[in-house]
Amino acid sequence: MTEAVAIRVRNLSKVFRVYAHPTDLLKELLLGSTRHTDFWGLRDVSFEIRSGEVVGFVGRNGAGKSTLLKILTGTLDKSAGNVEVNGQVAAILELGTGFNAEFSGRENIYLGALCLGMSRREIDSRLDDIIAFSELAPFIDQPFKTYSSGMKSRLTFSVAISVDPDILIIDEALSVGDAKFQRKCFTKIDDFRRRGKTILLVSHDTNTIASFCDRALLLEKGEIIADGLPGPIINRYLEVLFGGSDESMPEALAPASPETAADTRTEEPLLTLGAAPRTHPEAPEANREPVSDGFNLARGEEYRFGSREAEIVDFGILDAQGRRADVLVSGRPYTFFQRILFHEDVTVVSSGYVIRNAKGVDLFGITNFTAGKPLGFQAKGTVIETRADVVMWLAAGDYFLTVGVARPDGPQYDLRNDALHFTVTGTPGLFTTSLVNLDARFSVGTLEGPARPTSMATAAEGDG
Repeated sequence: MTEAVAIRVRNLSKVFRVYAHPTDLLKELLLGSTRHTDFWGLRDVSFEIRSGEVVGFVGRNGAGKSTLLKILTGTLDKSAGNVEVNGQVAAILELGTGFNAEFSGRENIYLGALCLGMSRREIDSRLDDIIAFSELAPFIDQPFKTYSSGMKSRLTFSVAISVDPDILIIDEALSVGDAKFQRKCFTKIDDFRRRGKTILLVSHDTNTIASFCDRALLLEKGEIIADGLPGPIINRYLEVLFGGSDESMPEALAPASPETAADTRTEEPLLTLGAAPRTHPEAPEANREPVSDGFNLARGEEYRFGSREAEIVDFGILDAQGRRADVLVSGRPYTFFQRILFHEDVTVVSSGYVIRNAKGVDLFGITNFTAGKPLGFQAKGTVIETRADVVMWLAAGDYFLTVGVARPDGPQYDLRNDALHFTVTGTPGLFTTSLVNLDARFSVGTLEGPARPTSMATAAEGDG
């Protein structure tokens, strides 16, 4: 038996008329001449979302995310196509959407809930719970226009989730709340997910999309250009943001094979950051085109892109003896390294490392700039090596290392996402859900009185 469809969109388009001057609309109406240009907010968009799915939408500002969600909620008319929504919808599209700035918080609870289809009796029965969740009791009878953005977010979210909808749509509305309230909101959303609700989430926070969503869609210039698991979609989103070009992204090519990657490694001693750079014996002139070395739906396979003015020709993890390693022991020292060959003169360089878990959540990141080690001009043909020495305080599990070299303002020379899969072992005694190893020393002691401790006697000690 197939799962029910919560949302079905077919060939959806939205065109906005853009006028250069306010009077052009009147002239167009009176004279019958075209005075506007068409802007396609959405163009021929199609997808389905099953009941109970948690789907994230990512894309640059202006990509069409908010336009799409407004059409799904019925607050914006479409220009063409079909939209089918099955179930009650509650949406948090913008702070204070549907609220009256002159009304009090309490009055806006009634206004917002009525707009969501609740009866006056239902609102009366839930009013105290809504106010309690928002934590705004001292201000609930103050005008909404006097609320801070965080307070508006609290009230908006509290009203929306009070409906207990079949479909919950959230468009960046949680990003302004404080950390405590954000955690409270996500706990509530997680409860919705466990109860089989359908959730649509727009966020520029890739960690939120990676850790929370079952699936992600990437929009660019009003079109869906990728639909799949969150990890690979985030990789492609990063290419849109930092690939260094506003043009359409290149077709995915086959990823470099392990044999090809091995060919770039040499047995020369590794360089240090303080050493003078040396010239590479063969600085290829060919292939200066931007490269995309693969888009893989299985997390853990490298996704590579960049202009290739500088190229990462070797990278990896070394143990304390200088040997390459991909099985690491928690608590031991290791070194991340990358060798960079410059195909062109480059004025300034940002070299960095990111560790992600299997869900695609960033756990650690560093660049030479954040470490206070700026890298200036590098001549064509130069090879340098950067290193990051760490103590591996991650808990046991599987992780992925991303290496990259870029201009500090964003465009990538060579970004190798999830380029190395490594495993961490050696942390017994921790919860299996632990992500980090804090090298705890567990102690138990007896107290002589109700509040006066004696010296603590160590009951158990260990590296885990």
